[in-house]
Formats: sequence, C-alpha cells, structure tokens
Amino acid sequence: MRIGLVLNGGKSTRMGKDKSTMRVGNSSMLGKSVAIMDSLNLDNVFISGSEFDIPDIITNKGPVGGIYSAICSRALKAGDTLVVLPNDMPLMQTQVLSHLLVQSLERRCTCVYENQPMPLCLFVSEKILERLRELESSQGMSIRYLIAADKVHELKADSADVFANVNTMEEWSNLVELTNQN
Repeated sequence: MRIGLVLNGGKSTRMGKDKSTMRVGNSSMLGKSVAIMDSLNLDNVFISGSEFDIPDIITNKGPVGGIYSAICSRALKAGDTLVVLPNDMPLMQTQVLSHLLVQSLERRCTCVYENQPMPLCLFVSEKILERLRELESSQGMSIRYLIAADKVHELKADSADVFANVNTMEEWSNLVELTNQN
C-alpha cells in the first residue's frame, strides 16, 4: 500500500497563528501540500491532526507521533510505503516528492534528501515498526533516529529552496520575499 500523510498536528506556537491556513498564492499551505500528495497517484492521502483524518494516538510526540498514528490507524505493515510531507513547506514541488517516491519504491528502502529530514518516503519495515514501538515509552523521537533503524538512501537535491520550512513570522516574510523575486 502507498499512503500519503500530510503532517498538520503542530500547535503553530512559534508562528503565533495556524500556519496551515496561511495563503501561498491561491491556496493555503495545507491545501498546497494535499494537492501535491494527490498528484502522486497514491492509494490514499490523509491529514494528521486532531481535527483531521488521523488524530495523534500518543500526544505531544511531534512528527514521529503523526507517523506512528498513521501507521497504526491505517494498519500499515512491512512493505508498505508512507510518503510524509509537513504542511509548512510551501515551496515543495510535485516532481521533488515524486522522485523521492520512485526512488524509495525502486530501492525498497526509506528515502530522504541530503540534510533534509522532510519530506520523507518511509519504507515500512519490521525494523521501523520495532523502532516506532519505542515511542510509547519515550519523551519523543527524531525523524533521523526513526529512519536510522533500517536502510536509508539520501538523494541529492537540485535546489534547497523547495525545502524551506515556515515556522515563524520571520520565515514567512522571507518566503514572501523569495516568491516575489521569482
């Protein structure tokens, strides 16, 4: 099974308002992320978050908590693929995510871009499932720690701009300035 997950469970505390509703062009950041996922021809696309498709099973565990919740609630198993995109990467492009998915499927392993924990194409394996079980008794878990449980392939990116992550008003202003230059 190939599932898309848009992470939307954050509290937006650094931004000071719900960043998923902030507009980038004609779409909200959340809407843009969902549209990119929809274009990948996955079996399903879900949104994580308490008011969306997949609420956190274990609260306050960050992005890995959203991934854990998606894997548990959708009964993903070894051999399945979970494409993960946070709602706050408004410059992400379909072809960048598509390349990640293709590489993960061809290599049968998790793929990320160099020095970028997100977006992520998680190849679900028994080792990944075992690592996720640690989340229940831990304070939290980083994406890097999760994916280090099994084989990971890092891809080279043509541009770092698409990985811009918007968490503060300053980052938002920088994004607006960057998009106005293009």
